[in-house]
Amino acid sequence: MRYSYRSIKDIPEEHRPREKLKKLGPEKLSDEELLAVILGSGTREIDVLTLSRLILDRGWREIGELPLEELTKIKGMGMVKALQIKALLELAKRIGEPFGGEKVLSPEKAYEILRGYFDDRKESLIALYLDLSHRVRGVEVVAVGGLNRVYASPKEIIRPALELSAYGIILAHNHPQGELNPSEEDISFTRRVKEACDIVGFELVDHIIVNRDGFLSMRERGLM
Repeated sequence: MRYSYRSIKDIPEEHRPREKLKKLGPEKLSDEELLAVILGSGTREIDVLTLSRLILDRGWREIGELPLEELTKIKGMGMVKALQIKALLELAKRIGEPFGGEKVLSPEKAYEILRGYFDDRKESLIALYLDLSHRVRGVEVVAVGGLNRVYASPKEIIRPALELSAYGIILAHNHPQGELNPSEEDISFTRRVKEACDIVGFELVDHIIVNRDGFLSMRERGLM
């Protein structure tokens, strides 16, 4: 004997997923109910709760690995719903990432994120990679030098941007025993990186210099 599921039409309206969510909150809904709310509706042949069960029966890992064309072969799953599922999985992955979709809209925010990456004993060059909405895609320690010097080629800075599908780049390096004011070398290096970014379609958003006292934004100083 196999127990039968109830379709959404068999459930009193006040207990259907959307109403339940409004009344009780998301933590009270099952996975099928949460997915049903996201999908919104089923088809003439299959209701949204049944479709949600069919998806979850395959498991998220399998669903995530299936190409769109294979997803659409699940009963009741058209291209629009397949795209919704793919977008949902990508959002879930990003939410679980270290920065959780944080936006960087100011030098202060960039400094807040990056200051923990520096070591007062040596100079380091860090790159913060952003998407079109300035959400963090990743952070890379591009180069580590001695006490007073660090260097990286523009290619080393741009390569992770390609891998992360980023759009904007914020550079930061520290002056372990120096002032915040950029050197001529800092300014010329920044301009070379900006030229390289412009050529390949990235935006060099800022270059921040850090020391024990705080930070300086080269964009705010008009040095880019």
